[in-house]
Amino acid sequence: MKKQITLLSGLLLVSGAFAQNGKLVASPRMAQTISTANHKATPVTPAKSLGTTIWSSDFSTPSDWTIDNDGQTGGNFGWNINATKEGWANNTTQGIINSTSDGNFAELGNGNPTLTPGTQALNVDYYLTQTTAITISSQNLVLSFMQNGALFNDLQEFQISVNNGTSWITVGNNSDKGVLSLSGGDPYANPTIETINLASYIPGGSTSLKVRFHWTTRFPAQATDENVWVTYGWNIDDVAISTPADYDLKVTNDYWGTEGLAYFKIPTTQIAPIDYSLNVKNEGGSPMTNVIYGVGVTGAATFNGTSAAATVAVGASDSLFLTTQFTPSAVGTYNVTRTLTATDVDDVPVNNVLNNFSFDVTNYIYARDNGVANGYTDNGVDLFQAGNFYDIWADQDVKGVDVRFATGTPVGSEIYARIHKIDPVSGDIVWVGESDVITLTAGQINTNMTIYLGSPLALETGTTYFVMVGCYSPNVKIANAGTSVPQTSFFVDGDDITVQANRYYTTETPWVRLNFDPTLGLNELTSATDVTVYPNPFVGTTEIKFNLKADAQVSAVVTDLAGRTVATIPAAKMNAGEQSISIDGTNFVAGIYNYTLNVGGETITKRIVKK
Repeated sequence: MKKQITLLSGLLLVSGAFAQNGKLVASPRMAQTISTANHKATPVTPAKSLGTTIWSSDFSTPSDWTIDNDGQTGGNFGWNINATKEGWANNTTQGIINSTSDGNFAELGNGNPTLTPGTQALNVDYYLTQTTAITISSQNLVLSFMQNGALFNDLQEFQISVNNGTSWITVGNNSDKGVLSLSGGDPYANPTIETINLASYIPGGSTSLKVRFHWTTRFPAQATDENVWVTYGWNIDDVAISTPADYDLKVTNDYWGTEGLAYFKIPTTQIAPIDYSLNVKNEGGSPMTNVIYGVGVTGAATFNGTSAAATVAVGASDSLFLTTQFTPSAVGTYNVTRTLTATDVDDVPVNNVLNNFSFDVTNYIYARDNGVANGYTDNGVDLFQAGNFYDIWADQDVKGVDVRFATGTPVGSEIYARIHKIDPVSGDIVWVGESDVITLTAGQINTNMTIYLGSPLALETGTTYFVMVGCYSPNVKIANAGTSVPQTSFFVDGDDITVQANRYYTTETPWVRLNFDPTLGLNELTSATDVTVYPNPFVGTTEIKFNLKADAQVSAVVTDLAGRTVATIPAAKMNAGEQSISIDGTNFVAGIYNYTLNVGGETITKRIVKK
């Protein structure tokens, strides 16, 4: 099943006070760019030395480095080299780097957004450059260094030059790390060890090498907004150029799931084959032979699979796919263990560690989140929606959407669930249905709750759906749990997902699930079914659509939130079958309204929104 839409991966920023714990107030809709650099953070010291060191710097001699702070002065603007922490993010994790050498280190800052908001320097590029080029005689070299800090809106790049600084080649950056904000995320491990094999970046015949570290914003299109220039700080120590270890196989990408989506809860009706794969790169000095990726599953069913054996040449990358898929069967928990083996003993095993995990086959729940709440998505006082893609593998009616609202969501907040589909032919986003507006109680916050849909919605085989939860109240916080690959979990600024400029992907997974439980008690009329209104929100007119079980007198009334009547549709006899009533809201003031549908004396009330 293909995802047939390209979504805007943009950035909007939310202004506001900064928390004293050093986490910034950031919109979690911020797009997190996946780095194309061949590096992976390794938070512990390698098992062996990375070959022979041909140059190193522990910053004990500051003149080994040239600093260009783009005209800025002061210890917290640009780079500085000393043994003192000068940045504003002074908690233990983001404090002085716990490097091997201790003493001096290089530190990057750009103002103090907590003490003096708005003092960040704008439109700056800060450079920390190796002063004297080193002589090299091989392309097969490794750049390594220790770092700590965190990512907000920063672009933190690692660069080399083979022509004494005339031009620079970017060999890595930190943009593959998660953003730290009040919405969640973490700082880097202290220290994080970075290793980048330079063989593919150094042209043949090169005789010299320089290293540079560069900082600016990742979002130059918003460069006039002071918030895109906020940084927690970036600390670097123990930089080295070495020959590579003999054997070093690095995992560069780790995937499991079905057609691009990983599910931690799968209803029996939506079971589909699960794929497992790894991308690896040989960053050592010798070929790695008989490289095999293995996956074992135990629990409600068992499975053992492996990839075909591969030889990975020096500097080469390879993809390891299991030769068989795993299709779960019975309801229960499935525990997944994974291995990466080779004939040759890896000298740097810390950059190919594979975490084990579990998922469940359930009776009714379809979930992308991992069930461990960590942070939240919010939009301050503005309306928003958050949710995930879901692929449907068998026709099924859905009666509810599950969601978790984080602590801090106000009691009395008005929220709703809404489902759109991606048309398999045109790729258009098509409204499917939504719930009534729900008013949150205290018992519905910080727990899994079910939002009942107005009528069962028929989901179609071979279709991808946006399953979203939104709000009409300020400061609502939808919990996140786990991470998503880009373009599969989403934030919508406002309440209209069909407008591309409103859509942002997020790599934090919103706790928004499909609930197929057929016993859910929905608010349904006995004389009519499938009561929906579309479009909603609307600009000029909208239609109440329903299916009459028998001929009946039907009327409707629209009221504002104060209870004042703003429109009346007089009673009229309608025949059994599909029917609709048009509401002309051309003269309505933008806002939220209730409509009440009366069918043969039975009534049902739902919300509509005039844009």
